Amino acid sequence: MATDGFEEEEDVYGYTPSLSIEFTMKSGETVSVREKFEEALTEQTIRAYAEMLIRQLGTDTVRTFAYSWEGEFYVDAIRMQEVAAVSVSTASADDDDDEDWEE
Repeated sequence: MATDGFEEEEDVYGYTPSLSIEFTMKSGETVSVREKFEEALTEQTIRAYAEMLIRQLGTDTVRTFAYSWEGEFYVDAIRMQEVAAVSVSTASADDDDDEDWEE
């Protein structure tokens, strides 16, 4: 849908079904993980996902993320009570090629 001659961001950028999530812990340590989704993401679904994580900050909720990196398989668990900040962004296909992230 075009507005005043400009296309909406979702139309311009075809988001991949992967998000890059960075947690900054209260200790200052940073943990970066990827979350892969079944379907392509929209700005609305990305916002909803980020808002869900934000609501969990400071709670006893434990989030888990499973992925492969550089040929090794990992499962990370993050206790949301220990998180000071979270950043959620799209992960482009180029990012996936540059780094060995897989679900």
